[in-house]
Amino acid sequence: MLGNTKILYFNFPDFTVEVLKEELLPYSLRKNIQRIPSMKNILSNVQAVKNYLSSRMLSLSRDNAKKIYAVYQIPQTDTIDNRVDICIRCKGVSIQDSYWIQDEDDTGRWEDINIRENKLKDIIDLSLGGYSPTITTSPICPELTTKGLFRKGWVRMGNTLYLIKSDKTKDSVNTRMEILASEIMECFENTIESVTYVGDDKDMMDGMGHVSICKNFVGEEYSFVEAWEVMDYCRRCGIDFRKYCLERWGAEFACIPVLDYIIVNTDRHTQNYGFMMNNQTGKIEHLAPLFDFNCALVADYFAHDANDTLSQMFNTKESLRELAFQYKDYTNILFNEDKFVKTVERNKNYQYIFEKVYGRIQELGIV
Repeated sequence: MLGNTKILYFNFPDFTVEVLKEELLPYSLRKNIQRIPSMKNILSNVQAVKNYLSSRMLSLSRDNAKKIYAVYQIPQTDTIDNRVDICIRCKGVSIQDSYWIQDEDDTGRWEDINIRENKLKDIIDLSLGGYSPTITTSPICPELTTKGLFRKGWVRMGNTLYLIKSDKTKDSVNTRMEILASEIMECFENTIESVTYVGDDKDMMDGMGHVSICKNFVGEEYSFVEAWEVMDYCRRCGIDFRKYCLERWGAEFACIPVLDYIIVNTDRHTQNYGFMMNNQTGKIEHLAPLFDFNCALVADYFAHDANDTLSQMFNTKESLRELAFQYKDYTNILFNEDKFVKTVERNKNYQYIFEKVYGRIQELGIV
């Protein structure tokens, strides 16, 4: 389902997959379901749907994931079939989009289970703090479909959802750098929109920890589509992904590798950026804001030169520096030095980091 629209029917025991609305399918399934009946195509279609459902689920590698599995009495085996079973059980409901799974005999509507609008099952003390799990009955919970490796959890404050994240490093280095990177991103103009992170302290099982907090950026009109889905779709259609993105979004798209080099973000993999799809038309209309900076500036913090670290943005052998210089001429980024100076003054204990950041800004010739 996409909202209240039926888009795909599947029945794994019967090896049945039927496309109802191709233009509204998740991008990883578009042009990926074979229409000509044959045993090979039937098996391929079933596997494609299973891969998609599996991709929606959190990995057991995520911090506190095993405790989240325990809450819902889920076997702790990280196989595709187990992840598919979990996805079906929790109806595949996610905060990042409006796709979900409905049993054939279920008469419920999207409005009944939409966790962005309805009461949120809050297990933040477990998913973020690591406290011992207790039995819960409803699997309609965002923690099962929130990806990433760091400890995190969703909470509702007023009418808005917020993601709270932390890490296990001494002094919460990754978390503090995410907040600092967010401040630095505010010092640039004519760029892609980015998510703002602020800091706070929260009690954890292993003591007080520093956390980063950001607002949910997905609403009811649009769904977030991860870059890897569009990359695979472009490959199936014979489209050059990079050329397509530059032609459609030009300077805005080109900002991504440039800004990532400036804040030496080593974790811009293809699930960590993407696009916003119109839920009515199924068309991608604009880029999603940049998010997830908890691996940014960490190299600077530890005085490690990561400029030539391989970028994960396109799954190629290009480094952060190479991509930045390749795309910088497509941008029209302006550097607000006054804002930068004020940011430095607020964070005087990170002087060395600011010197490294400023050096990369000068190296790129951004003024």
